[in-house]
Amino acid sequence: MRPQSSEQAVGNQSIELDFIGLFRRRWHHLLIGICVGIAIGLLYFYSTTPMYESRIEILVGQRSSEMANSGTMSNAQASGDTIHEDLLATHMRLFLSRKNIANAIETANLKKIASIGTVLADGGSPIDYIVEQMEVGRGGEGSAENAMVLSATYRDPNPDDAATILAAVFASYEDYVESHSKNTSREAANLIEKAQNDNKKELELADIEYREFIKNVPVLLEGDQVRDLHKNRLDQLEKELAEVRSSLAEAKSRLIVISSYADQSKESGVDDLDKLALLSQKEVTRLKLFLDMTRGETQSVAFQADQPLRAEAARAQYNRLLDLLQKERTMVDVYGANHPLVESTRQEIQVIKQFIEQNAPAETQANENKLDPKGMLSTYTRLLTNDVAEYEIREKVLVETSDQELIEAKKVENAFLEGSAKKAILVRAQARYDEVIRRLQELNLAGSYAGFSTDLLASPEAATVPSWPSLPIAIVVGAMLGLFLGSASALTSEILDTTFRDVEDLERALNAPAIAHVPKFDFRKLPMPAPGETPLAPSLVTEHCPRSAEAEVYRVARTSLMIKSRGQGTQVLMMSSPHPGDGKSTTIANLAISFAQTGKRVLLIDSDLRRPVVAGLFGLEGQPGLADVLNGQCSLAQSVTHSSVENLDIMPHGTETSVPAELLQSNKMSLLIQAARKEYDIVLIDAPPVLAVADPAIVAPLVDGVILTVRVCKNGRRAVERAGRILREINIQPLAIVVNGVSNNAKATYGYGDYRQEEYGYIGQYHRQYAAQELPVSEIIPKQKLTHRVNAPV
Repeated sequence: MRPQSSEQAVGNQSIELDFIGLFRRRWHHLLIGICVGIAIGLLYFYSTTPMYESRIEILVGQRSSEMANSGTMSNAQASGDTIHEDLLATHMRLFLSRKNIANAIETANLKKIASIGTVLADGGSPIDYIVEQMEVGRGGEGSAENAMVLSATYRDPNPDDAATILAAVFASYEDYVESHSKNTSREAANLIEKAQNDNKKELELADIEYREFIKNVPVLLEGDQVRDLHKNRLDQLEKELAEVRSSLAEAKSRLIVISSYADQSKESGVDDLDKLALLSQKEVTRLKLFLDMTRGETQSVAFQADQPLRAEAARAQYNRLLDLLQKERTMVDVYGANHPLVESTRQEIQVIKQFIEQNAPAETQANENKLDPKGMLSTYTRLLTNDVAEYEIREKVLVETSDQELIEAKKVENAFLEGSAKKAILVRAQARYDEVIRRLQELNLAGSYAGFSTDLLASPEAATVPSWPSLPIAIVVGAMLGLFLGSASALTSEILDTTFRDVEDLERALNAPAIAHVPKFDFRKLPMPAPGETPLAPSLVTEHCPRSAEAEVYRVARTSLMIKSRGQGTQVLMMSSPHPGDGKSTTIANLAISFAQTGKRVLLIDSDLRRPVVAGLFGLEGQPGLADVLNGQCSLAQSVTHSSVENLDIMPHGTETSVPAELLQSNKMSLLIQAARKEYDIVLIDAPPVLAVADPAIVAPLVDGVILTVRVCKNGRRAVERAGRILREINIQPLAIVVNGVSNNAKATYGYGDYRQEEYGYIGQYHRQYAAQELPVSEIIPKQKLTHRVNAPV
């Protein structure tokens, strides 16, 4: 088999050659089609009524109101983009609209024109007739293809009528554009005035609603800023509440620590220093001040020694009392005398006063006893307990007050959102009102300069020569139509043709190369031996005429097979064909002689047990052969006969049998081929046709390669493809193809598909020029008797 890359290359090349071959084989279809097409084009040209064309070009522009308002133009307008492509398309559709054409017919009285009158007489619509004969498009060409120009053409049998109708349609289009622009400006002004009144009412209503809302919202306006009193109070309360909770947490934690330590000290021996170590310097100072106040030792030496510390602690207590008194006055000013926060502060002041009074030293008594550490811890525990109670009360009051302020702040926040929405409505209403006023001023200023401009660039004129039909166009279109018809006819004929078109087509069908093209033998021109001089049949030209061009064909096939089998171990070859009568037996016999002429030992086996031919070609009728070996009636040595050709032995078919397929399928056939491999260099087997019997499918798996002989003038594509498919079903790929039955005429072709011998055949003038002069027959054929080979293995 060929490599995949080479198969693809051959496939690609064959596609190109198919078109060349199609033109070569079916050129008369194309020629007849072109002639018929040109004739149809000429007939159309001379039978069609001439039509004259009138043309008009209109420059469509848009008047800019911006120039009237500001005295300048925008960048898009200044660069020439005064009209967009979609707007130009609108004018094109307007020019060709039924309304515009109907108005032109009535205004210009176009019914009196001959072509229009004919349409009316036939019961047709003049509007439809004008639309069919008119074409509208863009007028720009070449480098000016984007020009905003509307181009219109009209065709009519009368050149004057064509110009008249086109001018009437343009006049109707121009009147409509001007009137529509004025009406549009007037309608726009009315709509904007109405919008002004509506927006004025909305603006007034929005302003009133916003003013009423501001009056009822508890906020203070400071310029553009809004001050929310409830939110400010809430922030202050939250800050104070955080401080109270921090102090409360600190007092509770100290109380827990001291209480737990006091409980532990009852069970374990803890000295006084350990107890005093629980108190910080600040706590000791506070406790000492409290004890001195309770014992009245203000005149003692110890009191005087500690006077600076006591003074500092006293100042802290009194400073705290003063801070609370100042805070009370501030809160009265801010919240009022009866506000809950004010009441909370007064309660705290009262607690501190009571604490100071309770812990003040008696003036008449002086306790000289000193308080031990245990007593000090107990006293300080009571102080912390009072602090916790005080902080809890303040926290409760602050939380209640904060909740009330939060509710009020939420109300103010919701009201503020509502006010923002009302203000936004007011702003939008003001903006709409201002825009309406501006647009109304622009319309009043530029009302007379709006709309579109339609400038006539090319007036409709009567044509002097008809625009249709055109003789060159009629001929070209007719020729193209004829070429298409001819191509369709050629392609149809090619598809319906089941023969092979060329050698590549045959090779693709079997996926094998064609190694030889065997010609038709003309025995009258060949130096053949006289009857009785040799037992060989006249068709064995490789023996009778080894120097002839016909014999050269088999030498070419022999060389091709030797090249293909080099290095592959190809020794046993079988030859078959699709149908009987394809010349396979003659071909394999000449091929066997050609191999023997190279000095190789060759064995030719005739496995066609149904219609044997090899024995007749070599004059071996009645000799034992293959059937006798397979039946066990003789040995291989007894069935092989020397032929008159040196190095060539023949095994004919042998005795006739009624079970040829069974004999070929026996194990003896495989053993016979194995023995022949050892004795001979080349073993050639002549097998029956593939489509006739199953014998080739039995023998093919036993050989190294299968050669198919195809007579293309007899076998069509379907038969050859079916034969290849049968071989592929048993995993056999043909090794090569021999094309049989090529005409001797170098200029002739064979096959219904125009299989050209002059391109692919190995015969004709080329081989005749190089053929050597034949020797006398007496020197070619030695007088030998038929003997049996005695040294062949069994």
